[in-house]
Amino acid sequence: MANYELYTCLKKTTYEATIPSALQPKLGWDNYTYEEDGETIDTTTPYTPTWKEAAFKGKLGAPRASLDGNLIIVKGEFSLRTGELSAIIDLGAGMVYPNNSVLTKTEAQALVAGELFTE
Repeated sequence: MANYELYTCLKKTTYEATIPSALQPKLGWDNYTYEEDGETIDTTTPYTPTWKEAAFKGKLGAPRASLDGNLIIVKGEFSLRTGELSAIIDLGAGMVYPNNSVLTKTEAQALVAGELFTE
């Protein structure tokens, strides 16, 4: 199986929440604390960011917000094999489109061209 370049339309509350644990290896990073000399690493702690932090760290495409700011579309490459795509799909369980929806490029373009994103 391959990685798939997809768009995800997230509710603002989801965008500001931490990413699913299945995405941590791809979108997360390590935080380091140093000894007093400022050069020797004392501890390394894996950090699980919010979607917003991951986007602004450059690990996702530039976010595009709806006019009311309640929906944010981000682009990313996610693996079906490692459970990344399934974790994103699970975010939208029981929700109405486009809340926490996985989109193709064409679907994302159509959504952005619609009334939720353009005046």
